[in-house]
Amino acid sequence: MTNKYIDVYTLIKPDINKLSKICIETANLDCRLLLSKSLDRSQILYNHDTIEISEDQIRTFRSLIKERLNGKPVSRIINKRNFWKKKFEINEATLDPRPDSETLIEAILKHFKDKLQHLKILDLGSGSGCLGLSILDEYINSEVSFFDKSKKSLEIVKLNALNFGLLDRSKLIHLDWTVDEWDIKLLKIENQIKFDIIISNPPYIPSNEIKKLQDEVKKYDPLISLDGGKDGLDAYRYVLPKISRLVKNNGKIFIEIGKNQENSISSMARKFGLLTVEFKKDLSGVKRVVVFKTK
Repeated sequence: MTNKYIDVYTLIKPDINKLSKICIETANLDCRLLLSKSLDRSQILYNHDTIEISEDQIRTFRSLIKERLNGKPVSRIINKRNFWKKKFEINEATLDPRPDSETLIEAILKHFKDKLQHLKILDLGSGSGCLGLSILDEYINSEVSFFDKSKKSLEIVKLNALNFGLLDRSKLIHLDWTVDEWDIKLLKIENQIKFDIIISNPPYIPSNEIKKLQDEVKKYDPLISLDGGKDGLDAYRYVLPKISRLVKNNGKIFIEIGKNQENSISSMARKFGLLTVEFKKDLSGVKRVVVFKTK
């Protein structure tokens, strides 16, 4: 069977139309990403590119389009997601990184302007490692400890760190913040050295609101990364009582929060010796990140 040469747009135009009909606004980009996947290319194809493609590769492409038509996100089909300045590997155990979470990185860059300083950083509930590794890439003399209860998540952190050349400044820690004395266990692993920066993007969606989420989220993101309990604040109840013991006196804590949760979380944090420094809004104007320091 011979391969054929064809320009990308001619090949994908019928599939763009199919995706557009079900109101997928990124139909053209989605098709090009899935075609790149079918051809096993790491670089995205463009409409004007001419490609050599086999019938088997075309069948693979059509099967991926079918998955997309059924509502599966492109990131879950190709197991990759762009975040900040890198393309991250993801798997079924990791949350799909969202642009809103980049607000946290922007907040750190504002508070720690010297990128050459040595910072000891904790990524609490690290998932794919998108936050901690993005920060490591900015602060070239720093180190990050990636804390997660999921071994599968930590495997992806390791893979991403390896891909980006950041593994030598990364430490993988398999712990669970719902377990008693997790903070003591963590400090023992860290030889009692506390952190300059602690970051976290915990689950914060109230349980009864999960069903209202888009299918791309509720069907494909791990529930453990979304469900924050009855009021969405369960993870903060585990984290905030311990976190002041883990941060240095002049350190700061950056935590992602859900819409309209800022007052509840700030009030909770005060009980455990944390002062709210500021809130940082995401691109939609939602207060997405709260910055704390110790009293």
